[in-house]
Amino acid sequence: MAVAAVLAAAGCGGDGDVIERAETTTTPAPTSTTVAETTTSEPDGPVVIEVRTERRATEGTDGFAQIVRDTLADPRGWSQAGFEIRITDDAPNVVLVAEGDEVDAICDPYDTGGRFSCQIGPVVALNADRWREATDTWPGTLEEYRQMLVNHEVGHLLGRHHARPACQERGTPAAVMYQQSAGVEGCAPNPWPLPWEIACAARHDEPVAPPYEPDATATCGPDDV
Repeated sequence: MAVAAVLAAAGCGGDGDVIERAETTTTPAPTSTTVAETTTSEPDGPVVIEVRTERRATEGTDGFAQIVRDTLADPRGWSQAGFEIRITDDAPNVVLVAEGDEVDAICDPYDTGGRFSCQIGPVVALNADRWREATDTWPGTLEEYRQMLVNHEVGHLLGRHHARPACQERGTPAAVMYQQSAGVEGCAPNPWPLPWEIACAARHDEPVAPPYEPDATATCGPDDV
């Protein structure tokens, strides 16, 4: 699926209201596949990222919009890196939860296999099964898993790539940009960006809302800060 079709499938350009309308599954037809400007800069202030939510899967996803809102507003999150993530009705970026087959269609050409979540362009698509049940290899709580999932995929929206190794020393918190859904490799499960991840993100040297990037690799790690 072309990126333009992905954006259309995700309802970009539609009328998603985070507080009231985000709890419905009705998605207005998009009026355009042109992506709006995703960031604004304030003099001597943070990089502002506007986000809305869509709840496309109803079973087991009650309160989705509020959990996303609370996670993104939490002072332990990406705001430490100089981002201000605002929840607005007509935001160009969307965080949505949907069943696996719909996430697969939205995320194509990423192979999410009915199980995984993704970020592609202005769209963060979260797999509803993972939202409901986490994974068999996740050693933390469901609340922590949901926070990790939001912070990981929104981290991609902010231009961050996958981190390796999972952690610097066994038993210490895993990087939020490590793929913790597949296991934590002896690290502690962790839903929040680590200090070095914040320092890397604070450089603001990666584009926001990156398109399909099959070979993207992290350009900043714990040894670089």
